[in-house]
Amino acid sequence: MYRVVFEGANLIKMSLVTLAAMLAIWLLALVGATNTAGANSLPQNGKIAFHSGDGCIYTVEPDGSNQRQLTTGAFPKWSPDGTEILFVGPGDNIKVMRADGSNLRNLTTGRAYGYYPTWSPDGTSVAFSKGTPPIVKNDIFMMDLDGSNQTNLTKTPKIGESYPDFSPNGSQICFFRDSGSQGKSVPGIYVMDADGSDSTLLYEYGEDAEGRCDWSPDGKKIALTAFIAVGKEVKKAVKKAVKKAMAKGGFHKAVKKAQAAADDEVYVINAEGSGRTNLTSNSAVDFNPAWSPDGAKITFESDRDGDSDIYTMDADGSDVAQVTNARYDDGADPDWQPLPGRTPSKDADGSDGAQVTKKPGVDDVGRDRPERTMIVKPGDSLWSISEERLGPEASPQRVYDYTIKMYALNRKRIGADPNLIFAGQQLSLPPLGEG
Repeated sequence: MYRVVFEGANLIKMSLVTLAAMLAIWLLALVGATNTAGANSLPQNGKIAFHSGDGCIYTVEPDGSNQRQLTTGAFPKWSPDGTEILFVGPGDNIKVMRADGSNLRNLTTGRAYGYYPTWSPDGTSVAFSKGTPPIVKNDIFMMDLDGSNQTNLTKTPKIGESYPDFSPNGSQICFFRDSGSQGKSVPGIYVMDADGSDSTLLYEYGEDAEGRCDWSPDGKKIALTAFIAVGKEVKKAVKKAVKKAMAKGGFHKAVKKAQAAADDEVYVINAEGSGRTNLTSNSAVDFNPAWSPDGAKITFESDRDGDSDIYTMDADGSDVAQVTNARYDDGADPDWQPLPGRTPSKDADGSDGAQVTKKPGVDDVGRDRPERTMIVKPGDSLWSISEERLGPEASPQRVYDYTIKMYALNRKRIGADPNLIFAGQQLSLPPLGEG
């Protein structure tokens, strides 16, 4: 009788353990599903960074609230994960800082003559415009995130290039090219491969015009500034306005008057140059557009209220809203912050946008150069990511070594705790190597 009761108790105990295990699995699955839903529903658009006429960089919420001064500088550009900002500081040096203005560090030193920096999609490289005296024309350069391995991509000493921007998959760069010191180049927006080869004109500008291009998150379109009035009228207006304003010490007013001589408009074109659409058809100066990370909106500069301020609009040009009301002459070069939870963008062919960014002279084909970034999924850890990447035959020691390398590569993004990573974070991956 006792044995029957004992075996019955054991059976009940085993059933309870089994039930508890099943319940735990069900709860984990439920949490995973909830986390996935939460990650997919996270907002993608953060703050807008810009520089103002007082020579400082600011951030502001898209509704105009919480405007905050970060540091002295210009041309801010958010990192792909939204945690850092590239910019140009005193001495025309390329610098980087955290989103709150802390941890400021130089990528270039001395008098670097660097302008318009932008991140590669994997966050490991920087493209920028650089002039080397006594040559005044800028070329597009690429360098590593620590400032090393600077490589001239365009190599056109008599023609100036500026405002580079990577395609979402890192394979191409759009940029502005001027007419050159001898006037033999066609000014406009160009696109080239990320190693500087195969340069192609997408949108032709008139003489003395220049402007920024910005690739859409899905890789299908490019936003740019189009200049309606060009040529001799612009030259005459620039000279007259600059002479008058500079005599009174008003450089920014001179720039505004020069821009007003041309009817600048924000356009969107297809990535191959077709399908040009004017989004801001009016008499105001509308320029320097930048896409929101979700591709639904565009931020830009405009003087439609009398001063140059930051605005937003839907991607079709509707629902225009003023963001800033600056005390100074201008709010310039806005850029929109990506937030964690952003899904990898898709190219026009549907492939993932988070791919390797080509570097000059580097062959990306082969076992040693697979994808260089990944998006953290719910339930991922650095160890599980390493196991998946290395495959089932990898020894625990190799998984451990790879995990340590991955943490070291991403420490600034992850923080002090390697176990604390979040769904939606973009992480850089070390090369696999051999063995």
